[in-house]
Amino acid sequence: MLRSHFISRLSPIPALAPALILGGVAACLGGAMAAAPGADAAEFAPHRAVYQLSKGNTRSGQPVTGVAGTMMIEIDESCDGWSLSQRIRMTVTDNLGGDVDSDSRYASFESRDGAKLRFQSSDWQDNNLVEETAGTAERPAPDQPGTAKFTKPEEQTFELPAGALFPVAFNLDLVKRMEKAEGFASLTGFDGGNLEGAYTITVFIGKPRASDAKLTPPKADLPGDDRKALLGGQVRNVRVAYFPIASRTPEPELEYEMELQANGVSPVIRLDYQRYQVLAKLVEVKALSKPSCAN
Repeated sequence: MLRSHFISRLSPIPALAPALILGGVAACLGGAMAAAPGADAAEFAPHRAVYQLSKGNTRSGQPVTGVAGTMMIEIDESCDGWSLSQRIRMTVTDNLGGDVDSDSRYASFESRDGAKLRFQSSDWQDNNLVEETAGTAERPAPDQPGTAKFTKPEEQTFELPAGALFPVAFNLDLVKRMEKAEGFASLTGFDGGNLEGAYTITVFIGKPRASDAKLTPPKADLPGDDRKALLGGQVRNVRVAYFPIASRTPEPELEYEMELQANGVSPVIRLDYQRYQVLAKLVEVKALSKPSCAN
């Protein structure tokens, strides 16, 4: 779950982006976990993932010459639901040598039945607050319409479309579609990261293959590092595009492509902007404890 706004307003990163990066963690971590509504999460587990950011491919005339930073994403499970935390710290260097430092933060909690979401986000640029949101979303059930209420930056109310997936539910849904070998899906999602409301999300899923990433698990067991247990499986190329429903623009607000393992772990992600690309490479992943809940 990448989130809906990002560094220096260059382009957003929706929190809905698959657990990849929101990254998933999974297999062999102690059995199946309860699924979000409509999703089979047998391979999905609570986790913390850290990515190193750098400049990827560029297009002619692009103004960005350098990118450096980190992205941290944590998904935790409780008996009541799922919590998500994401932080992206990045420095972008332009072709005149100037730097822009950005710090984007997002946190949310969604109930296990998919009826409620609580969210807050902030976007900082050169230590100045650029945008901040906070609020809730509620509906009788995931397949029914509801209401999103913002308390920051000001009180506003939006209609929540029926079937809109909250961030973790979106990640679980994506894993399920991979298991079924589905090649394409058009979904609706909401994370509260900005005031644009819900997104239409298109997803393309490729065939299984070996990863292009040159990631070597640690040679020995290291405290706080679960790469040895979680990396090494086949991946599928997954390409995702976000279209704000309210804007009705034919161009996506964000596109990204990632390698995604069957257990939810993504070794590498490529974030595509209009004239350049940001490469996110997994450098650390940690499995979090799963709750013991009464049936």
